[in-house]
Amino acid sequence: MSRPGPAGGQYRPLTPEEVQRIHAAALTVLERVGLQVEHEEARALYRQAGAQVSGERVTLPPSVVEQALRQAPARVLLAGRDPEHDVVLEGERVYAGTGGSPAAVLDPGARAVRPARLADLIDMIRLADRLEHCDFVVLPLHPTDVPPEDVPVNRFYAGLTHTTRHVMGGVGSVEGAQQVIEMAALVAGGMEALQARPFVSAITCWLVSPLRLDPAVTDILLAWCRAGLPVVLSSAPMSGSTAPVTLAGTLVQLHAELLSGVVLTQTVRPGTPVIAGYVTGLADLRSGGYLGGAVEFGMMQAAAAQLAHFCRLPIYGSGGMSDSSQPDAQAGYEKMTTFLLAAMGGCNLIHHAIGMVANMSAVSLEQAVIDDEIVGMAQRVLRGLAVDDDRLAVEAIARVGPGGHYLADPHTIRFMRAEHFSPRLADRQGVAREETEGRDLRSRAAEQAARLLQEHPSPGLPPDAEAAIRARFHILLQPLPPGGGTPGVMGAVS
Repeated sequence: MSRPGPAGGQYRPLTPEEVQRIHAAALTVLERVGLQVEHEEARALYRQAGAQVSGERVTLPPSVVEQALRQAPARVLLAGRDPEHDVVLEGERVYAGTGGSPAAVLDPGARAVRPARLADLIDMIRLADRLEHCDFVVLPLHPTDVPPEDVPVNRFYAGLTHTTRHVMGGVGSVEGAQQVIEMAALVAGGMEALQARPFVSAITCWLVSPLRLDPAVTDILLAWCRAGLPVVLSSAPMSGSTAPVTLAGTLVQLHAELLSGVVLTQTVRPGTPVIAGYVTGLADLRSGGYLGGAVEFGMMQAAAAQLAHFCRLPIYGSGGMSDSSQPDAQAGYEKMTTFLLAAMGGCNLIHHAIGMVANMSAVSLEQAVIDDEIVGMAQRVLRGLAVDDDRLAVEAIARVGPGGHYLADPHTIRFMRAEHFSPRLADRQGVAREETEGRDLRSRAAEQAARLLQEHPSPGLPPDAEAAIRARFHILLQPLPPGGGTPGVMGAVS
């Protein structure tokens, strides 16, 4: 049984007419301006699809885009190794998870970050597996203590060993992609079984905004598509630097970029399960840096969801973003704003939602616990107010009568857990608790993260798959006890 995924779509910053105007403008950009494609095979594929190719410039007629959109699935399954964690991307169902691949960690209580290690990756995955509102795991960091050629297979091995949720991430190279696919097939029991229930997927930042394909990542994209597994096309232009400064102009360019990727994937393998990665960034025009916590980020993410749904494409986006370097008040209000706008916009797969600090440059166990509560509150908003005979409570009001109270009434007992969101971390006791305990939100989050890691065993892999993987690949992690368990000394082995 899949995770249900509450429905978004309550916030629609664009009217239907504006959605159509942006879509039409994006088609015009593809037909008149086109793409810079330095990748010879990609140019040949675009030509095969019906594009016009002149040197390294590729222009796409609207009919080519429309054909690709008809071939791309409107429903994509991101399976978990445990079917209870299946994520089904369709319509406006909303899911949240970790994200990004920073190479730095902010330790509990620290003010400055440090380089990320393989042991940190395991801790973040294990914590994500325990968090109630984390639906999937994007491999959340890039370990700096692993040789580059060993990073893809070891990151995915860590994911598959320490969670039964869906595992998604970048694969680094064509060789890395092939290793990850082969390893996942060993776990699944064969390639056909993996394609039927794909519990891994790849993120490919195949396009450099504005409108230029990255040749190396395009190689990875083509290899992954041929395997028939779900793939994210991630494009992240910055409004004001690598995209027009107007929000509508950024959306036009971003939409054009994503449509061009859909054409490429469906030409490689019609029916490829593609997830449109609209990551709607802004440039800080004072410094040129990237802004993720801006309110406009969330607004554009909701608008991008409308564009994706207009084209019947599942959408991968960002929410829970903050530009703050610490788990502080700024992080709280920016994260809630950007996540809630993306979720209410109906963004299907919201990564970066859990554990990120300092925009996308570091991860934090404390922040992950705080973010899980933010996501839970936002999901409560999406569920809305149910109005039916039982919830109208006329009988309960009559039973209690004037001057009574509802604390012990059967109606309260029946509905109190489902009707009200009950945070596990937030302090709702006021000043008295602070005077007696003196622990702020961050220290409480650190304690909760430590407890969850201590209590939660990792699932491990089937023994046959574990043995086959270790015989085939250079795995740098200590093996778990048979049947899974809690890691002892974690990290790379010499």
